[in-house]
Amino acid sequence: MKSQEADFDYEVHERLRSRVANAADSVLWTFKAFYRAADFYRKVDLASDWIVFGISALLTTALIWGSTPRIWLIGLAILTAVLSGFRRMIKPGKKADEYYRAANAYHRLFDDFRDYIELDLADESTGLETMQERYRELAERRQDLNENQPDVTSRWYQKLDDSVYDEIGTTDEAKENLTGDACLSDTETESSTGEDLADSARLGRDKDS
Repeated sequence: MKSQEADFDYEVHERLRSRVANAADSVLWTFKAFYRAADFYRKVDLASDWIVFGISALLTTALIWGSTPRIWLIGLAILTAVLSGFRRMIKPGKKADEYYRAANAYHRLFDDFRDYIELDLADESTGLETMQERYRELAERRQDLNENQPDVTSRWYQKLDDSVYDEIGTTDEAKENLTGDACLSDTETESSTGEDLADSARLGRDKDS
């Protein structure tokens, strides 16, 4: 065990853990922002559907009655046309679908980051070369998503707060939330919840401390 620890470069591992934390943190915030945007456009799509339906029904009823002032009929017709034009221009339903697809893709990537952290990065026997290779694969997937998925503007990030970390069930600082269980160096990190995996996954000279 001591020989294995001597051969393992904890400093390099800690730098890798820091890069993984930054990448995973970014993916977490990105898929949350996409979900937030998708939910908004889905609500806009449904609301505009119901509004157009309601106005159309009201216009039809008014025409049947035949006693509604002409100006009201013209106003309802114009309002229906404006709302229909808005839907064709904004396409909230299409945007919602695109954002949900992007959110799901980033969510899957985040889950893979979590598996990598808990199964590979936290296991000294995996070896640094394998850890680095696996990280590069995840980083390439992230780059591909960034290039091929629709943009999500900063307004959606601004609507988020630290509650996004509820996804991983802990209230530690961002990087320790994501990679605290993969800390193999001498420096211990505090755990804020009994369910945190940091202690059970800590290896090397920290393990018995």
